[in-house]
Amino acid sequence: LEVIYMKKIRFYIAMLAAKGTALILKLLGRNASYLPGKIALAIDKHFLGGLTQPKTVICVTGTNGKTTVSNLLNAILTANGYCVTNNSLGSNVQAGVATALIDDSTLSGHPKKEIAVLEVDERSSLLIYPYIKPDYLICNNIMRDSLARNAHTEFISYIINSAIPKTTKVVLNADDLVCATLAPQNAQRIYFGLDVDKTHEDSPLYLQDIVYCPECGHLLEADYIRYNHIGRLHCSKCSFQSPAPDFAITEINREKNTFTVQHGEITETYNLINDNIVNLYNFCGLIALLSDLGLSYDQISLGFMK
Repeated sequence: LEVIYMKKIRFYIAMLAAKGTALILKLLGRNASYLPGKIALAIDKHFLGGLTQPKTVICVTGTNGKTTVSNLLNAILTANGYCVTNNSLGSNVQAGVATALIDDSTLSGHPKKEIAVLEVDERSSLLIYPYIKPDYLICNNIMRDSLARNAHTEFISYIINSAIPKTTKVVLNADDLVCATLAPQNAQRIYFGLDVDKTHEDSPLYLQDIVYCPECGHLLEADYIRYNHIGRLHCSKCSFQSPAPDFAITEINREKNTFTVQHGEITETYNLINDNIVNLYNFCGLIALLSDLGLSYDQISLGFMK
């Protein structure tokens, strides 16, 4: 009992110090997006574990596009009347996530808002997911990044796989085999992808981030490659292949500035606010997540208004 009591005291001291720091920074006109969380974690390294999570937690990770997806999710949910905690103005590492949650928590650590949309740096997974258990994790791609931080995709995947809870529903890019094979232990999976603009038929794997079949070790073959290792791959020696997307962009009309998403028997058309290939994956992924969350076509469309 004494140990539990001391943990609670440490948590409350950390919360008071963080809240006080945030107030001072805001009075000084500073963006309190990192320091309050850093102070809280310096006082109590298990601080995140003392917080009560919002009803729904959505985490966004991956090499490219996580800020875009996080901001769009926040904007669409907010436009539909949801109260959202979001770290879009600050850091996506442990202290930044802590700061966002502190800002929208009571002194006792209870959430003031019903949903949290948190952008999470891949390397911070081991520091965040043991405490914050996301209901959803969306990942658009896993690429080589800075040599000093994320030098290889297998290293990044290992970190995420080591941390993500088995109960999390993962929303993954079917056209990125590195991303699509994340969290193999997680049964709840949604795949998204593009079924248009297959411009590199029979292209070689010219950036070989995934070369060999993870099932049998044979050299993978490309049906087509869009860029890097993004495309559709299969193994000629076993049944392994890129998973079929549950949500797919099936048409891009650049004259009308629209794109069409197919999921099951449902076809939906949205305004095309940007036709960059990475953003097309961003859009399809967030539509998949929000649809599963229960938002209607009309509600999701608010994020694609011209």
